[in-house]
Amino acid sequence: MKTQQNIWNKVLPFRSTKYTQTILRSCYEINREKESEALAFQNTYPFIYYLEHGEKYFSQVQTAPIELRPVLLFYGMVQLMKACLLLKDPHYPETSQVLAHGVTTRKRKKSQYVFLDDEVKIQKNGLLTHFSEKMFHVKHFSSEKYKMRLLLRQIFEMHTLFTQIENMKRPYFIQFTENNLTIPAALLDEFQFGISSFCSYISERSKQKFQSHLDVNKDQRSKDLHITGSAPICSTQCHPFLFASTGNYYLSPYKNELLDIPEIIVHYLILYNLSMICRYETEWWGELFHHYPDKDYPFIYHFLSVAAEKVPLLLFSIMEKQVTASTPK
Repeated sequence: MKTQQNIWNKVLPFRSTKYTQTILRSCYEINREKESEALAFQNTYPFIYYLEHGEKYFSQVQTAPIELRPVLLFYGMVQLMKACLLLKDPHYPETSQVLAHGVTTRKRKKSQYVFLDDEVKIQKNGLLTHFSEKMFHVKHFSSEKYKMRLLLRQIFEMHTLFTQIENMKRPYFIQFTENNLTIPAALLDEFQFGISSFCSYISERSKQKFQSHLDVNKDQRSKDLHITGSAPICSTQCHPFLFASTGNYYLSPYKNELLDIPEIIVHYLILYNLSMICRYETEWWGELFHHYPDKDYPFIYHFLSVAAEKVPLLLFSIMEKQVTASTPK
């Protein structure tokens, strides 16, 4: 995993107003915005300040007590998301609707509350839905509910704990080389698919076309299988595959848990819930760090460590994609 310092080196070029203004103007011109130069001038300082504030929140995570980290991580993430939005949407925030968080959770926790079984609900309007639409063209998950256990299983780095504590199977390593991927043949048995059905399934979930030119028989099931995709995979929008911060990709053997949402959205949903819990469910939050009830503590502790590194990594990858697309070849 990249170090925190290496990740934040990506902010440095944007501390030049001239460079930032040039990048913003290029992004707006690519999107055919009128008055792109004036809009870039107007948004230069807000963009820089979003990045600076985000960095300050994340830097405080390193020394803050773990009980306070969800709030720091969530609001640091929000600042970086706003910077991403300014690259795509020069009029952000155009209405007060996009200032809301865009997600809700239970106001009062029931007795015998278990975090892994808690859920969040996505609202029709707010930062989350606006960000998802602008960055990923995702609109369809309004009013969807997601449980914490399922969301955590969309993050590769969490699977070691699920293997140790809940005795679940490890994800399969998927080797990607540009448009080509190599999968263990055992995955077909896990999914109970033939090769053509498997290709159809991941094509539908990933919104790109995968195909194999081989017919797989029982003798070949012990070998790796080669599949061709219609485009190279992108770390920020690679579902149903799991992206590891090492740069590798994996696939869960449990096909019923594969979500069609980018991983960065998963982090937002979990951090929102944790930030609400640590602010408003003080008694339960305090008990968590003194008595280690049920299974929640190791999952929450490890997730906060993963999010501190991976959230900036994913959001800077989204920014770089926007900047690269606007840069003349």
